[in-house]
Amino acid sequence: MLMPLHLPAQEIDPTLRELLADPSMKTASAGVCVIPMEGEIPVMEWQADTGLIPASTMKAITTATALQVLGPEYVFETKVFLKGDDLVVKGGGDPTLGATSLTGDFEKWVVALKAAGLREILGDVVADPSRFESRTTPNDWAWGDVGNYYGAGPSGVNFHKNSFALTFRGEVIGESATLTKVWPKPPGVEFENHMKTGSFGSGDQGYVYGGPGALVLSMRGTIPKGGGFTINGALPNPPLMCATALKAFLEEKGVLVKGRARVGEVQVDGLKPVYVQQSPPLAKIVTATNHRSVNLYADSMFKALTPGGSTAGSVAKIRRHWKGQGVDLTGFVMHDGSGLSPRNTMTARQLAMILKKARKHKTGRFFEESLPVAGRSGTMAGFGKGTVLEGRLRAKSGSITRVKAYVGFFPGLSGRKYAFAVLTNNSVSSPKLALVHALAELVEKY
Repeated sequence: MLMPLHLPAQEIDPTLRELLADPSMKTASAGVCVIPMEGEIPVMEWQADTGLIPASTMKAITTATALQVLGPEYVFETKVFLKGDDLVVKGGGDPTLGATSLTGDFEKWVVALKAAGLREILGDVVADPSRFESRTTPNDWAWGDVGNYYGAGPSGVNFHKNSFALTFRGEVIGESATLTKVWPKPPGVEFENHMKTGSFGSGDQGYVYGGPGALVLSMRGTIPKGGGFTINGALPNPPLMCATALKAFLEEKGVLVKGRARVGEVQVDGLKPVYVQQSPPLAKIVTATNHRSVNLYADSMFKALTPGGSTAGSVAKIRRHWKGQGVDLTGFVMHDGSGLSPRNTMTARQLAMILKKARKHKTGRFFEESLPVAGRSGTMAGFGKGTVLEGRLRAKSGSITRVKAYVGFFPGLSGRKYAFAVLTNNSVSSPKLALVHALAELVEKY
């Protein structure tokens, strides 16, 4: 175990001393905890009980909890009902609905509707998102995030990853960029385009500003000079987008809809669904979540942990769950399931202990295999490539402004296996290379 802060620097573990001395870490706070899977005493710790921002390493807690509470085979269900003259889409919070195609899932719905004898809809196409609370975006998310695809909050009816694409063309550096295409077009939304043209190769420096239910979205920043550059925004009203797209698809397939597309809660007690759309099993969604760090997936399974689908209820559920397994959650602050909130706070010890307990649970294999492999896959594909970490360390990374964090597992060269958490906040620059070096030394040492 590392010595307390007040002891002379030479008594600090050399690997840790080197990490803390890296120029990128001059202004940083760091928390480190490395625990053997067989044993209770950490082999290394540094400020392991200091509360730090975890960023997307929060997803490791969310996915581990979901696997244990909901189960690897759990599926989200979207149910299609006929009630009176209306066609009702009763959402179950499925984050994969329409994820790969705007209309792909609808083909099966229409087949089922026609088999039930439906040739026209005299009423409305209604999307019911009441499975989750109506507030989709936490108060604590940054304004610069919520209008963009990665800031799309979860709804009871998620659709098309709750995102849409905007394509621009910029001809003159420093001058306005023209908005040439929006797809799919959010219903009822207008756009204020303030996007400018940046230099060749300057990449995506554009942002969409708006929020849930917004009727006006503005775009600011720059896109590189040239044509056909696309950025992605968050749909202001995913349920309405779903109902609108379904109405259009029905009409394209010869089913007349006399009413409109709308959103509302509909009581369907006693009615049998015409069709039930199931998501892939939770284990597959967990793997996609941790490999690609998909905020919407994480926040949807987070909301699904409780019947009311509320943030407050899910936070309370997670706290009870891990306290019940003996984890000390002093100072543990959670505002979402994805880690997008910069006000989330937890310690390296809490993260390492939760990971250790998650792996020892009967769902532990699913959880560990959901984490990307250093140098090989997902968000870890470029981490530690060509080092002893490649193919050996599995981890969930976390990164928001001035936060870099990694949590996961590794077998040391001795053959013993460890759970670890390394959190850094407020570094001068990215400490990624220093962290690669430090973790590689840990693997070699243990």
